[in-house]
Amino acid sequence: MAIFAVIIALIVVIVLALFLGPYGIVILIAIIFGIVISTHSRTAEIHSDLQRIKEKLGINDEDEFNMTDQEIEDELEQFIESESDDMDTKKN
Repeated sequence: MAIFAVIIALIVVIVLALFLGPYGIVILIAIIFGIVISTHSRTAEIHSDLQRIKEKLGINDEDEFNMTDQEIEDELEQFIESESDDMDTKKN
């Protein structure tokens, strides 16, 4: 599919250059600029929609990699305690 698009793009460039001369290249650059701007605005809309969906579902983007040492130790202690409680429950 991508090869087909490249072939069509080359044909369009050649046709524009032949019929419009140097203005064909300017028109082609304007078309490419428009496509890039359109793609960027659509991507921004999708990002905005995704953020609203996350807010509605209550999903928070927490940065877990910037935790302090104390937070990491507390979380590890809680995990160890829950594991030891699970082991005690399994023994009984």
